[in-house]
Amino acid sequence: MTSPHTPAGTPAPTPTIRQLIPTGQPVTVQLSGAGRHVLAHRRGELVILTLLALFMVPTGIYMLLHSAETVHSNRYGDMNSGLVGGAALLLVLGLLAWLPFSVVRQLRPAQLAADADGVYVRPFLDKARVLHLPWADVESVYVRNWHGPQLCVKPRDARIEPQFNLAKQGDAGSRAGVAVAQKRRMKKLGTNIHVPIGAAPGTAADLLAALRYQSAGRVPVETSA
Repeated sequence: MTSPHTPAGTPAPTPTIRQLIPTGQPVTVQLSGAGRHVLAHRRGELVILTLLALFMVPTGIYMLLHSAETVHSNRYGDMNSGLVGGAALLLVLGLLAWLPFSVVRQLRPAQLAADADGVYVRPFLDKARVLHLPWADVESVYVRNWHGPQLCVKPRDARIEPQFNLAKQGDAGSRAGVAVAQKRRMKKLGTNIHVPIGAAPGTAADLLAALRYQSAGRVPVETSA
């Protein structure tokens, strides 16, 4: 909710944004294990790539074995079957290599940290932004599930939230899909400020206990995941 001490009509605050989380924090979450992260938070992509590979790999191999034949396309005309098969295999291999590369890139920087002054959050593994919130500006801390377990840090001032909405890109259909996903995220989590913790060391209860200690009773912290 918006702080009752904020006068009506006051512009939305500009949150403190950093590129990296400062080192040496008493609590630091460095996600590890690309496989755990994929299974916890990116299963949908894994399923789609698996189905695509199951279809395109046999097709590509068949075309390579019958390279003397041609494939007709209304757009490109007759094409060499071997070239089409090779292109299909390269596409699948590229997509299969992209997923672990993307995950490792997401997990490389620290994702969350806290000290006695406040908490640092890289919202939804944002590649360029780390949000710093003093404990006085945090309404609550809890764990909820949306594409896997998420550690949520809800700010007191709700006007911060739109600055971390899911980015709308692509055509009208894609933007509509993002808008639906954004509504589902807010319904499930209640905030845009969250970090996936499926690949975090320890348990969610351990992490919440560490954050509760740093907040020193200034913020309600969920007692269990």
